[in-house]
Amino acid sequence: MATDDGNHLGPYEEPLEQMITLRLSRVYARLNAQAAKILKETAGLSQVQWRVLVMLVSLGALSPHQIVRRILMDKSQLSRTIKTMEKQGLLSVRVSESDNRASVLEITPKGRQLYERALPGMRERQSRLNAKFTAEERSSLIDALKRIESVAQDAEKETS
Repeated sequence: MATDDGNHLGPYEEPLEQMITLRLSRVYARLNAQAAKILKETAGLSQVQWRVLVMLVSLGALSPHQIVRRILMDKSQLSRTIKTMEKQGLLSVRVSESDNRASVLEITPKGRQLYERALPGMRERQSRLNAKFTAEERSSLIDALKRIESVAQDAEKETS
């Protein structure tokens, strides 16, 4: 069904182009495709590998659990990624000094090198995006995204 202005109504009786979830999904898909291309071409990294390297460079040694919490990643996917990255020499895994049952991940020189190789392209991507917004608009966008994330978290709590 179309509205007077030619927009098509979605299943919730609002124009498809006005559905926040649809918009976010489209933006997410486009940004992911862009990042995947940059990472593959510059450093041969996957997006998951990049996110792990960013966490380790930014925050230092971390447990897999800490990474899962920060980037909301599936535990089994992270486990497979860690094994691959360790085999590739991008990170090292050691036993935690404070808890022998836990492991700690650290970036290796090779991991740091690939991070540095991918960084200019990823920074340029971020700069191009930031250039389209004033500081106030970026702040408002971040605030809106935080509210959306909060709504999503509340919904998760209600269904679990």
